[in-house]
Amino acid sequence: MTRPGLVVFDLGGVVVRICRSWTEGCRAAGVEPRTGCDAAVGGPAMRALVDRHQRGAVACDAFFRESAALLGAHTPGEVERVHRAWILGDYPGVADAIDRIHAAGLATSCLSNTNASHWEQLRLSPAFMRIGSRHASHLLGLAKPDPAIYRAFEREVGAGAGSLVLFDDLPENVAAARACGWTAFEVDHAGDTAAQVTAALRGMGWIP
Repeated sequence: MTRPGLVVFDLGGVVVRICRSWTEGCRAAGVEPRTGCDAAVGGPAMRALVDRHQRGAVACDAFFRESAALLGAHTPGEVERVHRAWILGDYPGVADAIDRIHAAGLATSCLSNTNASHWEQLRLSPAFMRIGSRHASHLLGLAKPDPAIYRAFEREVGAGAGSLVLFDDLPENVAAARACGWTAFEVDHAGDTAAQVTAALRGMGWIP
């Protein structure tokens, strides 16, 4: 691939740390986790609700109510507290890595599966605010790994697939991007994400 036109970041698991289970979210929020909720969160009904929420088809208040009903063990208020505690802050070094990417003459963007509430919280993230253009599932009405969201993103930024490089922590999102003609790297969310991004870009000769 020639020098990319745009370096695109997923957010959770790449730019910001997030909770990876309902129990972890409860602990971050100071809510007592209830038995069986991790299994319920991973079930088809909750996955479908989360997908609708991320595509902007369900408002946040309705999401909290419907989630509580599906879990059957938490109030809507507790669900909201967990939801608002889900983002744990920037990964160390990512803001500086984005600065180095810009200094090398490359533009940045993001494409994330998220929701209106978390999108507002992300404004507190120094790394997020450094990203040049910001795009999300709830704004586009589509979610990864649906190929349609990658095509919609291309139209939004006015760039062809061959000029886009994605960093994402979910293999299905990486695979879908590659199938659409993007260059994509899988990031290990449990590791040093800034170092992984920097190493990949240096390895391709795109940054010094």
